[in-house]
Amino acid sequence: MSSTTLQRKLSLAPRSPGVYLFRDSKGAIIYVGKAANLRTRVRSYFGSKKGLSTKVVRLVGAVRDIEFVITGSEQEALVLEADLVRNHKPQYNARLKDDKSFPFLMVDVQNDYPTVTVTRKRVEDGARYFGPFSSARSVRQTLRLIRRVFKFRVCSGAIDGKRTRACLNMHIGLCPGPCVGAISKEDYRRGIQQIVLFLEGRHKDVLDSLTGEMKEAAENLEYEKAALLRDQIRAVDMVTQRHASVTALRGDQDIVAIAQDGGTSLVEVFSVREGRALGRQDFPIQGASELSLSEVVRGFVLQYYSSASRVPPVLLLQHAIEDASAIRGWLSDLRGSPVRLVVPRQGIRKHLVDSVADSVAREMVAQKLKSGRGAEMREESLKELKDVLRLHRLPRRIEGFDISTIQGRESVGSMVVFEDGIPRPSEYRRFRIRTVEGQDDYAMMREVVRRRFGRLDDSGGSGGGQGWKAEPSLMLIDGGMGQLGVAIHERDAAGFSRIPIVSLAKELELIYVEGSSSPADLPSDSAGSRMLQAVRDEAHRFAVAYHRSLRDSSAMASLLDEVSGIGPRRKRALLLAFDSLNEIRDASAEEISTRAGIPVESARQVREHLEGSWTS
Repeated sequence: MSSTTLQRKLSLAPRSPGVYLFRDSKGAIIYVGKAANLRTRVRSYFGSKKGLSTKVVRLVGAVRDIEFVITGSEQEALVLEADLVRNHKPQYNARLKDDKSFPFLMVDVQNDYPTVTVTRKRVEDGARYFGPFSSARSVRQTLRLIRRVFKFRVCSGAIDGKRTRACLNMHIGLCPGPCVGAISKEDYRRGIQQIVLFLEGRHKDVLDSLTGEMKEAAENLEYEKAALLRDQIRAVDMVTQRHASVTALRGDQDIVAIAQDGGTSLVEVFSVREGRALGRQDFPIQGASELSLSEVVRGFVLQYYSSASRVPPVLLLQHAIEDASAIRGWLSDLRGSPVRLVVPRQGIRKHLVDSVADSVAREMVAQKLKSGRGAEMREESLKELKDVLRLHRLPRRIEGFDISTIQGRESVGSMVVFEDGIPRPSEYRRFRIRTVEGQDDYAMMREVVRRRFGRLDDSGGSGGGQGWKAEPSLMLIDGGMGQLGVAIHERDAAGFSRIPIVSLAKELELIYVEGSSSPADLPSDSAGSRMLQAVRDEAHRFAVAYHRSLRDSSAMASLLDEVSGIGPRRKRALLLAFDSLNEIRDASAEEISTRAGIPVESARQVREHLEGSWTS
């Protein structure tokens, strides 16, 4: 299409809501976008290039044709955008990797004796679907779990009551045996309903139902059945209690966080149901190169929840997204009741979102090191480090150290461990700075390194031991020559001069080695350098996570501690119901009471105290 024709198309662009499709010289769709006003939005691409990202400039340069699809509303445009991105996978859109093949669990509730199976197609056939799951492995793990807790049949044949011999599954306790009449249809379906409740995250309902059945069986002197139900209750309780302390959230909500490294993005969905963690799933994203984190999160929300079996009433997002109002309305329509999009700025919600962000960042590091040629690539990286840094042996165990502080407050240090290029979280250690007052990064690093060597046995360089006792092949300090110098001093003072130490400066990714004022000859994009960068980034993430948790703990000792009648439980309820003390202050006593579930008189005392604090 010529420039004149393209301009004519732009001039004829409708002012209506809808979707626009950019096509390249071959007619392929390379970008799909949505707009409340198609003319205004599309023209913004083809005006001045000032302020446009590199990605958008390249996109515009590749456009040879534009197509408009008018919709009845902005929400309809959102749905169409998600469908078109999923079907065409445009080059410049962020999109779920292999989203068409994400597996679901299907419960064929219309069958007299329902089964629970894995499927990759979700159709309107009256069955119940749960998912999507991020991988076949995760859905199989869930299937094994519910089969262990709730017995159900896996055979596909009809139940006609003519069989006289039970299959192996019944003998090993994985099937209740409907084919041989060992369980009535009503009891079997009751068990399936408990599976549905469990998959929905309604664990309390499951436990209440099982407890009621157990009591009824005991009253009817059916002691064997009561014992089986008791064991089932224990199994459900053990599974759900495992995550009970992970979150302080009430109700149902999903936490969505993202990690990004160059063109690679990973989004994690952490699902909370009835105040307990239901589970977490990581989804790789394609086409995220040069996109902002907000753009990637927006694209994920559209694509994931357009096929999700259930939309929770609250989404806690790490980043604010464009078109939040329209997306909120669309999600509310899918759910059939209001849905809130929340980007917490402080309090417990912020802490939980940060925790999920830390989790997905760690998973990104692990995937990065396991990708490509896997072990071969990691081995090449270690060999390059040995040669360039002139080490006596391959750095099989690399320990990375970092400091996190804000103006000397709640200062902490971190130690992470990579063995053969793979993170070993169980070996990570964290340090709360004890001896340094104020902002002195050198002194903080000196303390952390001294304490690390204080836990290391002088085993003559054998490299044996585990945890604290394991001797590192290489220590990596986050910083420049100054941080490296204090670490070397502490190492020598402790008698471990045989252990090599290097530092990695963030700005230019320069690697400093002992005995030289010039950085090592190791390009920042080399395999060895990337290995060290991964260690440094993980040490930084781990330090920041610890620092953040200490800051949040300090924030809890807030003005609420001074309010008479507000103990830890009510204080937590207030922080869950409100994102800030300002928000509490602006609410009425009745609203505070309703949202936090505390007595009106206590709510009134909170308001009065906060008002006094702000005016004094």
